[in-house]
Amino acid sequence: MSRTAYKNQHIREHYDRINLTVPKGEKARIKAAAESMQISVNEYLYMLVCDDLSEEKSKLAQKKEGFTEEHRRMLDKWQVAEKYRDMIESMHVEEITGMNKHYTIILKEGYINDVTGSRSIHVNKMQELRSVIRKSHKK
Repeated sequence: MSRTAYKNQHIREHYDRINLTVPKGEKARIKAAAESMQISVNEYLYMLVCDDLSEEKSKLAQKKEGFTEEHRRMLDKWQVAEKYRDMIESMHVEEITGMNKHYTIILKEGYINDVTGSRSIHVNKMQELRSVIRKSHKK
């Protein structure tokens, strides 16, 4: 058996193949991103998929389904009114030191925050969060 035949047989027995089709020009962007990290395109794409699937459920699927139960609890705790929740894409709270926390909300595409002029809200107090989100609206 030739070396090439052996490699092909080994790949057939130990790997699954997935063909990926992307719009023109995207292949070059993906390849450039992989090269910047000094890894192959295959390794780059596999790492992205593994990262997405690292929890019980795909992060992309969670985004499509809306908020998780944890997110709903966070919004309730932060006292964010129901009428503002449809504009929220994601949220995060980070404990800086002791009682100090940093709250981040990213608004969905098509919404803007008048305070920052962007889709993001970054504050250090829940009260600020409620005040700033009231100043967010559709573009």
